[in-house]
Amino acid sequence: MNNNLLTGIRVLDLSQYLPGPYATQLLADLGAEVVKIEPPSGDPMRVMDGVPEGQDSGASYRMINAGKTVLRLNLKDAADQAKMRALVAQADVLLESLRPGVMDRLGFDRANLQVINPTLVHVALTGWGYDGPYSKRAGHDINYMAIAGGLAASGTADQPVAPFPPVSDMASGMMAALTAVSGLIKAKASGQGMFLDVSIMETALSW
Repeated sequence: MNNNLLTGIRVLDLSQYLPGPYATQLLADLGAEVVKIEPPSGDPMRVMDGVPEGQDSGASYRMINAGKTVLRLNLKDAADQAKMRALVAQADVLLESLRPGVMDRLGFDRANLQVINPTLVHVALTGWGYDGPYSKRAGHDINYMAIAGGLAASGTADQPVAPFPPVSDMASGMMAALTAVSGLIKAKASGQGMFLDVSIMETALSW
């Protein structure tokens, strides 16, 4: 992979677990500077597959966050919110995987983000998208695959099998990265930022 195509692009990563961090890892591999914002307790992905002695995280976490700058901020704290606003002002892309409404409650709704950075490309990677009856629900790869029909094609009718690697997680990470790059092209041409809604389930459905 050519690792300098996105040199000079700054990405803020507010995602956790696999899909979002995989998306920003792809951008980092292409040369983007990625700053990953984690809560004070860290991304739960750090400990999901065990932590070797002398390390602060497991192999899976390290693989999909290699080369990123990691900062821990409490976005409910006024001082850390100020730090976040400064980072947003300097970013080209903000990718987050929070449930719809959470960014608003933290004071980083679309209107405020536009004031802070008018050319920001805001990619929201959520399980079900921002619209529809499932938008506020939690979910995991197996849920998205089941609703999209992916499990019907895995294993047998009596015993469907969850595929590995987790297809909807990885596919939506790729889709989010592609969406971010497409948004960057549009933002550079128009001088205007945008909000882009990427659904994990709908990505699996398209596959």
